[in-house]
Amino acid sequence: MKNPFCLTAVYKTFEGGKLKADIRVPYPKEGKPFGVKCPVFIDIPSEAGLGGSYSIINRKHSEDLVHARRCVVVSPEYRSLDGASSLKLPMQDCRDLLAWVYNGGLQQALEAEHPGLYPVDSDRVYASGVSYGGLLALSLGWDVPRPVAGILDIAGPCHFSDDQWKASQGTTSSLAAQQKHSDPKSLGLDAAPGSSIFDVTLPEDENVISEVDPIMHVHSSFPPVFIVHGASDEMVPIGLSRNLLARLKEQGVRCETAEVEGAGHLFASVLRDSPEATQQVSRGVDFLTSA
Repeated sequence: MKNPFCLTAVYKTFEGGKLKADIRVPYPKEGKPFGVKCPVFIDIPSEAGLGGSYSIINRKHSEDLVHARRCVVVSPEYRSLDGASSLKLPMQDCRDLLAWVYNGGLQQALEAEHPGLYPVDSDRVYASGVSYGGLLALSLGWDVPRPVAGILDIAGPCHFSDDQWKASQGTTSSLAAQQKHSDPKSLGLDAAPGSSIFDVTLPEDENVISEVDPIMHVHSSFPPVFIVHGASDEMVPIGLSRNLLARLKEQGVRCETAEVEGAGHLFASVLRDSPEATQQVSRGVDFLTSA
């Protein structure tokens, strides 16, 4: 049976296919409008398929965002990486999703299912993501006509020219498989083949890398950023997030970080078992939405 509070909509068509977004909305109060506009969280999965990731962290955290905080959560699918392509392709898909939200596509999708019930607050559109999803969330802070209002980056890769990143790549082959933690059927959709930055070798040309590296595009008008990172992360060393934080501060960007002691890269997949990590992610949401 279809869940009316979890719907899908096509946000992009291109030669050879189309891309959908999963949309989750709060339960209405006796079928009446909320009286205030709903903030939007663009929650970018860590893998290319919609089934690749259920939410920012897990179902519990998603329910907090949707039902406790009364947000509309939008999770896009995007085209996969392969050995011959760059990060530009999935980044462009996520940027096109953002444009779809700002241009009224999300509101139209909600009106088709729930007329008048969920007015979207286009001034409070945030991006979030874990790991590869965090990198894509950061990409909504530059090269877009209108950036998001804030970014929650959970262990997102960045600073690809740094020796810490290069050294970490030797450990990812054994750990990447463990990252596939979600249930592909949780959204009732078919998952695309898994694809993340850990599945490909990035080109060595630093000019090419700089085009897609968030740390190279931080500027004074970059949106606020809250970073959550496990202090014992082997796949994405925490030093990379520290470098990003330093660059944000240099540019005067409102930012903050939370380091989860003893947590590795995979803490995101077991957040329900980590009260501290759950608390830090909630802090990040508070930080962004309180501005």
